[in-house]
Amino acid sequence: MTCFTSFAVFLFLAPALVLSSGFSFGASLLFFGSAALLRKRPALALENNDRWLIGALALYFVINAGVLAFHGAPLREYDAPLRFLLAIPALLLLLAYPPAPSALWTGMAVGAISAGLFASWQQVIGGADRASGTTNPIQFGNISLLLGILCLAGLAWALAQAHKLRWLLLLVAGAILGMLGSLLTGSRGSWIALPFCIGLLAIHHYSAHGKRSLRIGLLILAGLTGLVTLAYALPQSNLRARIERAEREQQAYANTGNADSSVGARLEMWRTGLIIAPEHLWLGWGKDGYVARKHALVQKGLAAPVIDDYNHLHNDYLDALVKRGVAGLLALLLLYLTPLLLFARQLKRGGIAAQPYAIGGVLLCVSYILFSLTQSFTTHNNGVMMLSFLIIMLWSSLRARQRQPARQTMPPLADGAA
Repeated sequence: MTCFTSFAVFLFLAPALVLSSGFSFGASLLFFGSAALLRKRPALALENNDRWLIGALALYFVINAGVLAFHGAPLREYDAPLRFLLAIPALLLLLAYPPAPSALWTGMAVGAISAGLFASWQQVIGGADRASGTTNPIQFGNISLLLGILCLAGLAWALAQAHKLRWLLLLVAGAILGMLGSLLTGSRGSWIALPFCIGLLAIHHYSAHGKRSLRIGLLILAGLTGLVTLAYALPQSNLRARIERAEREQQAYANTGNADSSVGARLEMWRTGLIIAPEHLWLGWGKDGYVARKHALVQKGLAAPVIDDYNHLHNDYLDALVKRGVAGLLALLLLYLTPLLLFARQLKRGGIAAQPYAIGGVLLCVSYILFSLTQSFTTHNNGVMMLSFLIIMLWSSLRARQRQPARQTMPPLADGAA
């Protein structure tokens, strides 16, 4: 079964952004494969932290399903929260039969590399103004950046392997091309997460491994800074144009209320959402109720017509508050903060071999928290699937390293050992 879960994890990550719903193959294998637990009945040895994580996933579904039922939402509205419930049996399977670390990090790197190459092909060969993969530029850019960041989390694991140079080259290539894929989308919201994640990585490696690790981190940071600087300077890149356009659009909205732009529309959606939310504070309006109320404001001239084209608010927190009320917002916060705290606690308690997975989980949660400021990330299938299944993959890998102390042979980087 370990070979099965390893293959499923790789298959979830590697084609995630280059095939339409590429992540669904691996996720389906894990969900349906969990039926083997009923026959084999392995000893799961669940701990309190496992139960907290399972509880957060289940509670997110229960709260959202309850609010959706209250609003009489159609069955298709249950699809996104249901994915978190379906991740629970997959988590149990991964806890019983953890995937090989090489499958996780190879899948991560291949997914990021293929995303960067696909984005480059779309722009250079296809002539696209913004790369979008098989989804839209915002979702593609966010997930491509996320995979690149997670490749950096795997560098400490790579340094402990027998063929560490090969693994380092693979993961560094994944980091660079994953971030390049994001840059080529022109999705400005995803770039907010990059400095925070790089800072967290640097702090973690310095505290865990000392000055030598910090020097390695600074070299990586210098390389990434050079990549961004080059992308900003190249005339063919739209990075500079997108940043300058964002400044102009924000000023135009602040000075004249002009919402006929990407930034202006977002600001108008947020303003309108803050008007609507208090009217049904506890359980929200529901999706149809929000759309109808927003349309009424547009018809009365109290909101810009441009926002009538959107059924979400380009901000996960405000979208949850408006549509599902305080209950929905609390469910979202629990979904983000519970695994964040669980992973963060393991940075000191998990042991050396668990560190790459612990910091990877922290970076995953922090990225989603920041992505959600400018995009309703969990209203999209790929956003939901990447969050739910990456959480369980990283957590099960971390727990496997904790249960096998004899194999925790990763030496401190400061010692210079491989």
